[in-house]
Amino acid sequence: MWIKGDLHVHSHCCGDGSLSVAEIVERAREYCDFLAISGHCRVPEFFRAERQYAEVLEARKKFDIPIFNTGEVEFPIPRHVIFITTPENREFELLQALVPRFCRRNGVTGVEAAKEELAFLEKAWGDKVFMIFNHPNAPDVAAEDLLAIAPSPVFKVLACVDRGERRAPQTWDPGNAWDRLLTKGFRISARCGSDFHRHYDDGGRDQYPGEFVQDVLQVRENTYDEIFKAYVTGNFYCTVGDLIREPVFAFSAPGEITLAFEANGEMEKIEVISESGKIVAAFDEFPGERFSAVFKVPPGRYYRVRGMGKKRRRKYEEGEFEPLFLLNPLYC
Repeated sequence: MWIKGDLHVHSHCCGDGSLSVAEIVERAREYCDFLAISGHCRVPEFFRAERQYAEVLEARKKFDIPIFNTGEVEFPIPRHVIFITTPENREFELLQALVPRFCRRNGVTGVEAAKEELAFLEKAWGDKVFMIFNHPNAPDVAAEDLLAIAPSPVFKVLACVDRGERRAPQTWDPGNAWDRLLTKGFRISARCGSDFHRHYDDGGRDQYPGEFVQDVLQVRENTYDEIFKAYVTGNFYCTVGDLIREPVFAFSAPGEITLAFEANGEMEKIEVISESGKIVAAFDEFPGERFSAVFKVPPGRYYRVRGMGKKRRRKYEEGEFEPLFLLNPLYC
């Protein structure tokens, strides 16, 4: 089965959030099958961890969807990251252990400190935690720094699109940091996240979780363990504007790939990308809602797909946006 969700969501427990956890879940469940509430893990006036956790526990009693409890951490490499674990794996203790010891705002900086933090997590949580590198174009993180932390099994996911329409070139553009990681043999996935703080209807500039960007996971059932497993293994895709559904992306024969999906809007272009960001196949003709192709590819370590739809009108503002999707890599 396919489920949709969002792991990057801020509540009023952050100084710049507006809704309680229950209000977020109530409004987002129209679009999402699961959520993570992600406080800003920096100083107390910006993140009330105990209050958020209490609200998450209450929301779990009220709503029949998985709700992860996490926090957006100030990583030693200058960027925000999120660490995800399941409720039974000391989810609250995870943030209590990390923030005082490794927060960049406490002067813990640099690649070596980042590697130390990931080694600490690997030792203390083993394979029960993974890390998302959020909106990596704000600012850009040097590809060399990403390559330095990539050997850690904790580092699994890079963000592609987050609040508004901010797209990360490091993940989206062929040949950029994501392709460099994949070419080196690191199995890193890509995802979207709303970075929700305050909705347009509440005077903000964010859409509800799952309303604009979607992570779509293939799971056996909608449980914490299945969601965790899908992210760790890359068994999901991400999309803006819910552009496609039920993709098939697989080898049909040696050196031959089958790609198929149902489109929820008019398509513009599809590109298949391989070693070092080389575009090895492209499509720009779409006769109907169903796309299906079988094509030859040159030898490579991996293949990934990005697609763009025809521009649509924005829901809450003037102008247009470009729907898109990313399929996570197919490895040889």
